[in-house]
Amino acid sequence: MRAYVVRHDDHGRSSRWEEVPDPSPSAEGVIVRVRAAALAWSDVLQMEGTYAGAVPDTPFVCGHEFAGEVVAAGSEAGYALGDRVFGFLPSPAAFAEYVAAPARCVRRTPDELADTDAAAFTTSFLTADAAMVTVGGLTPGRSLLVHAAAGGVGRSALQLARAYGTELILATAGSPSRRTAAEASGAMATADYDDFPDLVLEHTRGRGVDVVLESVGGDVFDLSARVLAPLGRLVTIGASSGTPPRRLKLPLLWQRSISVCGIHIARLLGDHPEVLQPSWKRLLSLLPAGRIRPEVGLTVSPADLAQGIEALRGRTVDGRVVIDFTGGVPV
Repeated sequence: MRAYVVRHDDHGRSSRWEEVPDPSPSAEGVIVRVRAAALAWSDVLQMEGTYAGAVPDTPFVCGHEFAGEVVAAGSEAGYALGDRVFGFLPSPAAFAEYVAAPARCVRRTPDELADTDAAAFTTSFLTADAAMVTVGGLTPGRSLLVHAAAGGVGRSALQLARAYGTELILATAGSPSRRTAAEASGAMATADYDDFPDLVLEHTRGRGVDVVLESVGGDVFDLSARVLAPLGRLVTIGASSGTPPRRLKLPLLWQRSISVCGIHIARLLGDHPEVLQPSWKRLLSLLPAGRIRPEVGLTVSPADLAQGIEALRGRTVDGRVVIDFTGGVPV
């Protein structure tokens, strides 16, 4: 089969479509013919070797999120041939004609959801829900600040916050057009990354915000900790700026009575999937009702994957980038 592989040689890293061995299912796993896969900023950073978390050893097949059709299933998988599924791989391998996935990492695709939308669902919505609700303790009537709100996780977080009855939903984005996109997804007021402390203090009358979903890092992380309300929680899920959060001094946490937490969806899915069951239950109750929907901003063919990478790099796409495999992959 063909897959998008990252290799490292004397000239540095390179990525290309090439032939790799076909996968085989485990007793508790499935083989899925990929119809669509989602490209995330973390995938780009892993390709470049600059990801703030663990970077896979080369060579490796890129990508974590996918949707498609079951073509083989282990005896204990609980899926049948022809089932439409979507999911997330704890280790990258999704940019391929076929993927092998543990059954715990996939869900059946609702009939009303296209494969391109299903591929873009898991990381965005599962991360947003688990970060805001399970870790952040977001409940109806509380206030929320979402950073990078025009991206995939950010826009999913805004949809969920609205569905969960959040009283005040604030957001940041890096340009006027992206702030407009965030408002269309549910933000009540927006600001850029320099002015958001003033936005928070204005709309909370100086109290601060109850929950912050932070994915930028650097100065944004530091400033976010300082605009938390008493007993507020800052949940960090990444550092898209390329600058990891600085270490906060513990006296700040004591003095302000705040918490700083983190979450890593890939590791939870791989090592502790039971922790995410409440999130799955909430999400799968909202999805068929049409209360949440993946927001795909750009769809590319496998041959045009570089276009999707540049769109993420240039922050020119609102929502998710999805690779449509139905036309085949480059030979």
